[in-house]
Amino acid sequence: MSSSRPDLPGGLGALAALLLAVDARGLGGAVLDHPVHEQARLFASLVRSWLPRGAPLRRVPSSVTADRLYGGVDLASTLAAGRIVAERGVLAGADGGVLVIPMAERLNTSARTAVCEVLDHGEITVQRDGIADRHDARVCAMLLDESVDEELVHPSLEDRLAFRVRFDGRTSEELEWMADETEAPHFEARVREARVRLSQVSVDDAWATALCQTADAFGVDSVRATLFALRCARALAALDGRLMVTEKDAERAAALVLAPRATRLPPQPPPEDDEKGDDVAPNEQPDTSDPEPPPPTEPPPATPESSEPEQKDNDDSPQPTPDSGELLRDAVQAALPPNLLAQLVQNSTAGSMQGRVGEETPNMLRGRPRGARGGLPRGGARLHLLETLRAAAPWQRVRSRVSPADGADAPAPRPRVAVRREDFRIRRFIEKTGTTVLFVVDASGSSALYRLAEAKGAVELLLAETYARRDRVSLIAFRGQGTDVLLPPTRALARAKKVLAALPGGGGTPMAHAIDAAVAQAIATRRGGSSPLVVMMSDGRANIARDGTPGRKQAELDALAAGARFASQHIPAMFVDTSPRGEVMARRLAESMQARYLLLPSADAKALGGLVKTAMQMAEGNG
Repeated sequence: MSSSRPDLPGGLGALAALLLAVDARGLGGAVLDHPVHEQARLFASLVRSWLPRGAPLRRVPSSVTADRLYGGVDLASTLAAGRIVAERGVLAGADGGVLVIPMAERLNTSARTAVCEVLDHGEITVQRDGIADRHDARVCAMLLDESVDEELVHPSLEDRLAFRVRFDGRTSEELEWMADETEAPHFEARVREARVRLSQVSVDDAWATALCQTADAFGVDSVRATLFALRCARALAALDGRLMVTEKDAERAAALVLAPRATRLPPQPPPEDDEKGDDVAPNEQPDTSDPEPPPPTEPPPATPESSEPEQKDNDDSPQPTPDSGELLRDAVQAALPPNLLAQLVQNSTAGSMQGRVGEETPNMLRGRPRGARGGLPRGGARLHLLETLRAAAPWQRVRSRVSPADGADAPAPRPRVAVRREDFRIRRFIEKTGTTVLFVVDASGSSALYRLAEAKGAVELLLAETYARRDRVSLIAFRGQGTDVLLPPTRALARAKKVLAALPGGGGTPMAHAIDAAVAQAIATRRGGSSPLVVMMSDGRANIARDGTPGRKQAELDALAAGARFASQHIPAMFVDTSPRGEVMARRLAESMQARYLLLPSADAKALGGLVKTAMQMAEGNG
């Protein structure tokens, strides 16, 4: 090995490849974050080359069906032999090797379930079409995250993989160095030795506690993440030729496993009490009395002399200290990518949303292929020929038993493939719907004083983003005796600005009419194939009843009744309270609508537009 190179790569990405080769089954695999083709190929091929000899590498598309992953009837062999011949699936074929899935964010539910099953159990069970088989499927999964905007790798998959690898310049350089023909034999031998040593590596309970505390401090709720961090620390110790996990191993494991999963920043420690003594008021005398002596501490228990030599031989590494958790938190925070810190701060103020925005809906004619289902090819539905033949194949022997005619001994000739009505399979497609943000703006006299200008600016800012996200925006204003749809769902920026600039303010607050108009517009949007998100912007001070008569009490009762009808439609919504200090009625209306309540007494137009976009992304993630 070159003397100018360290024994192990210093970058976390290249180090993850070595760790996966040491404990592929225990660590599950990695999510490769937006790699170019050559980077993903090199990462997967290196891990495979360090695995035991003969390890396979299987690359499957994201559109793969569950039948192809699980296995089933070998159609050609079954038709030729006249009996059921089973075919092994891709997952069983990848046993002991590497499974690469490009565009993993597009995996359908059935394929995602199959991958999760083998990551959990290391085997696959096939019970279908007269087949009952069980195959080993101990795979190391490499999921290529090539998502754009709202498409993300499903959390159930990420949770079962130890690492998320980001390909910066250092990672690519170290991978190429490890793949060099002069260095590759050294790393292969080192991984082989570490794999043998791994079962003997032990972890002090204090390091396990410190990793759990670090996960809790950064909002990592999954138990698998902490287990992955422990396995990672043991693999690091095995690579370094040690039988005990040290502080360095725990810090690297926390940075590799916990940092990419962080959802919040750890709380800031309170100021030290010692510093308060320096700040003495001018007229206040400092306390000069003798401090109380500290309580006596018990001496540590004596250690038998017989155990001292063993301790010196087997445990020459630094022991965990009370500050171990703080050291690991520092390591995790240092490993966070720069842009993640801003996202964590922003998400710490965001709540949850009900409903789903931009959802996937089944379609028989267009969209992404999602397998097949039973049915007849009518009404525009297309026949899935291969799945139809696959459904008919197991029954060919039964269907070929035709009674001899006129007492003849020879059976009647059978058709090559007997297909019946119940065998027909038609193609399924999934189409992603767009999103329409419905702004319902209070233009009455009480609200126009505070937030009408900010509402106009927020709509303009959000509309500018729709070109990238393919979303639409609609604007409904309410004041006086009713509501006006000023802007139907559109992406026309010039038209929106013109309408917004001419939006007047003043008059009463017909809140019940506004909620009814939002329900009607949201239902129409949903029927048109788009997913609605309602953003209600008002101070909630209703004073116009449903019948148009003034009066706060009846107006509030009508508004709450309209909110209950809104909630029954399960429409995702935000209620932005535009009053200076927050109105009780605004919060009650948000609760009746089952909408997320926001009080923005000092927000500007840009902040409001950012919160709406954050809510849309969270609604998509929760769906």
